[in-house]
Amino acid sequence: MGKKNKNNDFLFTRHKINNEVKKKDIKKEQSSESTILSEKKPELISKNSRFSEGEIENNLMEIYSNDGDLPDFKTIKIKKKRGFWVSFAYFILFFALVAGLSFWAFNYFKSGQSNSSVLDISITSPEKISLGEEFYYEIEYKNSSNYNLNNVNLNITYPDNFILLEVYSVDKTEDNKVWIIDSLDAKIGGKIKVRGKIINKEGVNNLLSIKSSYEISGISSNFSKESFNSVMVSSLPFQFQEDYFSTVLVGEEYPLKITLKNFSFEKIKDFVFYFNGPEEIFSVKNIENEDFSENIIIEKINDNNFKITPKTEGILIEEMEFDFKYKISEKINDQESFSWGLKYINENQQDFIFLEKLINLEIIKSDLHLSLLENNNSTDFPVNFGDNLDYIIKYSNKGDKDMKDLVIMAVLDSEFLDWSSLEDSNDGRVSRKTISWTSQEIPALKELAPGEGGEIKFSIKVADFDEIDFGQKLEVNNYAQFSIGNIEELEEDGDKLTDNRSNTIINKINSNLVLEEKVLYFDEDNIPVGSGPLPPVVGEKTSFKYYWNLSNTLHELRDIKIELPLPTYVIWENNFNISAGNIMFDPVTNKVFWTLSRWPLGVDEVNINFSVSITPVEAEYNKIMILSSGSSLEATDIETGDIINKKTEAKTSRLEDDSIASLSNDGRVR
Repeated sequence: MGKKNKNNDFLFTRHKINNEVKKKDIKKEQSSESTILSEKKPELISKNSRFSEGEIENNLMEIYSNDGDLPDFKTIKIKKKRGFWVSFAYFILFFALVAGLSFWAFNYFKSGQSNSSVLDISITSPEKISLGEEFYYEIEYKNSSNYNLNNVNLNITYPDNFILLEVYSVDKTEDNKVWIIDSLDAKIGGKIKVRGKIINKEGVNNLLSIKSSYEISGISSNFSKESFNSVMVSSLPFQFQEDYFSTVLVGEEYPLKITLKNFSFEKIKDFVFYFNGPEEIFSVKNIENEDFSENIIIEKINDNNFKITPKTEGILIEEMEFDFKYKISEKINDQESFSWGLKYINENQQDFIFLEKLINLEIIKSDLHLSLLENNNSTDFPVNFGDNLDYIIKYSNKGDKDMKDLVIMAVLDSEFLDWSSLEDSNDGRVSRKTISWTSQEIPALKELAPGEGGEIKFSIKVADFDEIDFGQKLEVNNYAQFSIGNIEELEEDGDKLTDNRSNTIINKINSNLVLEEKVLYFDEDNIPVGSGPLPPVVGEKTSFKYYWNLSNTLHELRDIKIELPLPTYVIWENNFNISAGNIMFDPVTNKVFWTLSRWPLGVDEVNINFSVSITPVEAEYNKIMILSSGSSLEATDIETGDIINKKTEAKTSRLEDDSIASLSNDGRVR
């Protein structure tokens, strides 16, 4: 049926609804639109009377039903048009949402670039180097994204003590510090290689940084990131020793002896000794000596700087001894300090300090000069259990008046001295860790005229190791002091002689490292560990076993090594057992080496054994053969910083350590 019939159906149906409404007397709830329709529907219904009432109702249900329910046509709601302010609020909300999403996307993208997802920078170098060793920084950069990068800028900041020698790069650079790449396509990169060396102090981290910036095609913002690399000078390729008086008398010159061992001028062509101290009271000078050294030249640059240059470039000098003198001209404080060090100065007059030591001084103003020497040292040094300590106390009257009835005392404060071993030709009085001398023991102390002085010598041993009680200090604290009988007379001028002590020397005691060495044919259980005839026989092979038993309990050790040179006729059998470390035999030198990098506390013993053999020849008939001249042990005590050295006695075919073999073996070759 056409469009017209459909409209008729609709009007007829509405007419029926309106009649229903009239019957229920709810005319007041109808809308104006319902009223108009109700007036017109009777005509239409009458003209289309062919539709029955049931058909019309079914058609209406089909058109307007919603999930089986007929809509409520009793009330018609008119939807109001949205107001200006509501629309404006919707607009603002929409704009804020779009802006927020854009801002988040931008920052997400930008942060993605700064974490190397776009420009990758990698820096490769050794982690540790030795002083002055040449090495390479290898810097690789790559555009890892799918975008083209523009105006890529790489700005390198080298470590302060880095000396640049050469740069390898195809990209343009400014002063070998800034690289500019105009355009870097997607997935493309490059490499920069820098050769140089670092002259700096031991254990210092030397930081290289690269600050990179770039632009991404299509984005106006600039992106940046920073990359880092660290190289450490692991150790100094030489050793040094210093000796000085830590307690000084105002106005007196004191020696400062500095010894450098195994110094190579290959990596550092020259260097400068420098001294820094309180300018108004501190001065230093070197001892002028034309025969200072046949290998080097010493040149005074200024008051406190002395340049050392080798006469032959690149040479290695086993030992250089430098003698300087320092003086404090006035007492301002009880304690003063100065530093000395070594530095390299390049052609641009830039300093590269690679060694610096601080010296603390106790300043004394007194007319009696008192100084203490121990084993020819005036400052701290380590000792071992069982060492002999030789002391010298020097005294002199630096004033202008006689000093009467002097008493001089040596204080040796330690729990580890063997007082029964004391040797003193002046027979000083011993009481409570002190030795004192008066005019009864040394007549010269009765009256000491201006300019006069003397020496007191004595010695004592550090006790052998036994047991250590908790809380005991493993050290010897040494100093000397004096008193003057006519002190009041000397102080009449107003100057108080309150400084009455010498320099102090502290001896830290090294760990109780022990090496026990045995050469056996029968072990301690009387079981043969050797083979062949005993005593040795000409033309026949006899083997023995070496035993190294090491013990240590007090301090941690590092760089432990044993070296054993074997006579050429002693054969290494390549049969060994070790509880720790590494053992090696060098067939060229016929030496046995054992090494251990670190020995921590808690591990009290290390055991090593290995087999050797001899086959005597006719020339050795009826002779005792030497199996070794003795082993050498070396280790560094981490607590004291000292190198501990031990040496064993020579071993022969008599097998001095084997109580079973010695019953039938005199060691002579049969």
